[in-house]
Amino acid sequence: MYTILKNQEQQLLLTIEYQATDPDDPMLVYDGGDTALLIRDWDSTIKLSSISEEASHALMGSSEIRVHELHNEVLLRDYVARIRIVKNVKAMIQ
Repeated sequence: MYTILKNQEQQLLLTIEYQATDPDDPMLVYDGGDTALLIRDWDSTIKLSSISEEASHALMGSSEIRVHELHNEVLLRDYVARIRIVKNVKAMIQ
């Protein structure tokens, strides 16, 4: 489960469940469609499906996104991931 929204400072914010490993040079890979990949490190990738049209426009116009990892609604990790626009995210998943 995830949420994409804008925080009070108008930054894009992605909330996800807490992950056991620390992120290392995280990147959100996106193509403008309904799917994105959050690459936290070489061993940890999270598929984000059913991205809304509003979130899609925001992602396409941004170079980074703040990521909050939550456990039981408690913030355990906060970091920034750069956004990389690619031609076809789904091809990277297969």
